[in-house]
Amino acid sequence: MGAKKKGKKKSSSNASRKGTKSDDGVTATAVRDDSGDGLSGGLEAPSLSSTPKQLNDVSSLLFDNNKGNLPFALPFIGPISLAERGASVDEEGSNAVSHGRGLIATRDVSLGECLFVIPSIVSADAVEVRRRYLQEGEGGGGDEADLEQITEDHLVETVQSLCEILEDEEIQPKENVDRARRLLGAFTAQMSSEELPIRENSHDEWMDILLANESSSPTDNKDSAKLDKETILNIIRRNAFGPDYHNYANIEECWTTKVNTETCYNRLLGVYPLSAMINHSCSPNAVRVFGRIPSPNSKTEPSEIDNFQGREVMIVHANAHIPKGTEITWAYLPPSTPFAARREMLRSRFRFTCQCTRCIKEEAALNMAEYKELWALADGYWSLRDVNINDEGASTSIRLVPSIEKIFSSTKQIPNESQRYLRVGYSGLYMEFINLGLSLENDESISQTLQMATQLHFSFVSCNNASTEHLSILHLCYDLSTLLRTRAMKGSSPDDTARTMAQVRFWTEQIKKAHMVRYGDLGEDVENVREAMKHSKLVLRNIEGW
Repeated sequence: MGAKKKGKKKSSSNASRKGTKSDDGVTATAVRDDSGDGLSGGLEAPSLSSTPKQLNDVSSLLFDNNKGNLPFALPFIGPISLAERGASVDEEGSNAVSHGRGLIATRDVSLGECLFVIPSIVSADAVEVRRRYLQEGEGGGGDEADLEQITEDHLVETVQSLCEILEDEEIQPKENVDRARRLLGAFTAQMSSEELPIRENSHDEWMDILLANESSSPTDNKDSAKLDKETILNIIRRNAFGPDYHNYANIEECWTTKVNTETCYNRLLGVYPLSAMINHSCSPNAVRVFGRIPSPNSKTEPSEIDNFQGREVMIVHANAHIPKGTEITWAYLPPSTPFAARREMLRSRFRFTCQCTRCIKEEAALNMAEYKELWALADGYWSLRDVNINDEGASTSIRLVPSIEKIFSSTKQIPNESQRYLRVGYSGLYMEFINLGLSLENDESISQTLQMATQLHFSFVSCNNASTEHLSILHLCYDLSTLLRTRAMKGSSPDDTARTMAQVRFWTEQIKKAHMVRYGDLGEDVENVREAMKHSKLVLRNIEGW
């Protein structure tokens, strides 16, 4: 369910006073949170006269209700700054960056506050990729058609086209050359810290480079014009951001069963160098979503480079309170991945061992000798989740979930915090158990299912608040509470009616809060919040349950 992100070696990202041309051909001015360090130029609405210190409403990037009217400039950079491991980030000389380069908060950040909104520097054109995919699969997306590979190949070609502009610099318009140099400078700046170390007192400069806002970049020596396909592909695989909510298999199914392109998923793979600076934590404090820059009212045709960048944007909000000087993190893997699998995947894909609070506490609990057999069974279920027949998986969950909960309720050896982390790690097992409960009709079973889902909700709040998995659970809890209320209203007990009505109100507030963390407060507009809730429910619900 989690957004799929292509790998990168390390886990971590502001911009220029020069201003660059936007997709709309509008020259932008600087956008910054004055409490942070120097920031960047970018895309801007023509009528903008001032820039907000905080961005409270990103609905124009999420919904089709503001065509041609973007009420703020892009990129928007909030209270963040680029830092590197080993450098002091405050007057006490403390350092928050776990390794390599990273982003830190320049002031205390509130829950749900926007950290940054940035356009991609290059992105895969979903319409063109879909055409190639269907063509290679002879109209049906057969075995020969690999959507992920086709998407990567298309993005590599896009980067190569930028390289060709630099190779033909003498015959290209100066604006195209400067812009291609900035975009490629940002692209290559995603290399590891060892390959491109940050120079002392140059964080502002590197922010500018990462957002493609500084023409004097590491590519002035034309090295970027010589990028080979393998290097480009490696950078993409380590740093690009893939589909949100869905995976490539979901998109393949959509594209081979729906005729109308507009009804199909329109976002595949994009490169966001600033975002690639964010380090990993299994208990992150930031969450990302994707939006689209509204289509301009102007009839001016976009340039070739405009098409390379596309119109997609990444929107990042704080999903926890972040004290000043704290590193900004997010999870490279779905939070529902158990500890042992997370550790192995992070080592093999990203070449580091996570030592976040969640990992440390889970490892301590999992190493208790008296419970190792149970955790081994739970890990075995997770590793075989894709091949388990439904009945077999349900049978496993019926046995394991109550056993886990019995341990949690009967021992003080596993602290509550560790219990919550473990529930999140084994939430796939829990959801199998919950979906089974949905098939039963009696009120008692529904109430017990809601109680179990409530435990999961509070567990996700503690370490992966407003993640896609968390939203699934919240939608489930809301649906179960409304079902119980409907049944209570048909009965004769006023107490049951009042109790279930209170449950509905509680879950309405919880699901609203989570969406206003993930998407920001959306201008505190109830209709915008409802629209976000409707969207997430549509994409997260499936025929087999949540």
